[in-house]
This record gives sequence, structure tokens and C-alpha cells, in this order.
Amino acid sequence: MHKFNPSEHKKLNLEERYRLMPPELFIDEIAKEAGNLSKKEGAFVLADVGCGSGFFSIPLIKRLQNKNILFFALDISTEMLGIFIKNLKAEIDESNLPKIKTLQSEEAFLPLGDRSVDLLILTNVFHEIENRKAFLNELKRVLKKRGTLFVLDWDKEDKNPFMGPPISERVSEKETQAVLTELNFKGIRALPLYSSSFVIRAENL
Repeated sequence: MHKFNPSEHKKLNLEERYRLMPPELFIDEIAKEAGNLSKKEGAFVLADVGCGSGFFSIPLIKRLQNKNILFFALDISTEMLGIFIKNLKAEIDESNLPKIKTLQSEEAFLPLGDRSVDLLILTNVFHEIENRKAFLNELKRVLKKRGTLFVLDWDKEDKNPFMGPPISERVSEKETQAVLTELNFKGIRALPLYSSSFVIRAENL
């Protein structure tokens, strides 16, 4: 299974990508969930698994920086985590940095406690995973009961692909929903936000 090469990290923040998938659309959906959590729980925990350069998570952190959050940014690449930290420090006030923790992870293991995360995002990572069931079970382990998972990925059904991985390496919305259903995620629904990517929201039980 092809993995993203950190040496190509500049591709992650190209203007074309911002036009194709403006992060604000995705962040709006996550912010709604975060707002509900804030009302119910006060403090809450978010995690971005495969944070990359921070294309989605850094503007999300900026949106939520006045809330009582703990944000974990995870990636299997130490190089990508270094790029994330550099980008983060350029965008976030120093007083908010203690709310954000970076962790190196493995594909089949996340260095987070059982049932410790309220809201988890997975962006453009799922198509790279070797064993998708094992990976999703690991996400289930760290998500709290009724915790929310957002999956965004390049759509195999995209009719006009001009960015992202080859169609042969992608996964479809239907395939992703099927494996989420098999692993007993509930409340699974697609959010029609982008033409080239699918977004799925699901709840852990």
C-alpha cells in the first residue's frame, strides 16, 4: 500500500488543494460537534490521526482555541510531525500551545488511552491503510462511548481526478461505510462537502 512521502509535503498546501477542498467546509461540521461537546462536557479531547502538515487540524485548532480542549496530533512520520509543529507555531498564539500534543503513532497502534477521545478526525489517510478493520478497531479503542469519528478521503468514484492518489489506490464512500457498519459504528452518514472527496460521520458504541 502506497504511503505519502514526507518529502512531497509542499503538495499538501498548494493553492489548488485549497480551491478543491476548502478546509472551512469540513471544519464547520467538526465545530458543530465540538460546540455540542462543550455544552455537555465542558472540556473535551480531539485527535487528528495522520495530521500531516496540519491542512485541516491547524485551522480547526484556531477555530476552537477559546474552548477547553486537549488536541492530539498524530502521525507515523516524525518528519511530518516536525512540519506540523512548524506550521502550528506560525499560526497559533503561544498561550494555546499547551493544549496541543504531538505524538508519533503506528498504523496499528495509537499511543492514546482506552476510551479517551471524544472526537477523532481521519483525513486522506484511510486509503493508505493496509488492514482497515484492525485500524478502525484501534480507533474504536481510543474513542469514548458515543465518540464521533469523521473520515475524509479521496473518492474512488471521482469522475474528474486531477489531484490526490491514483484512482486505483483510493477507496469509495460505499466501501468505507460498509466496513464501518461491519465494525458496529452507528449513526453513519455521508456529508456532501466536496466533489473529489467523501466525508463520513460515524459514532462509536
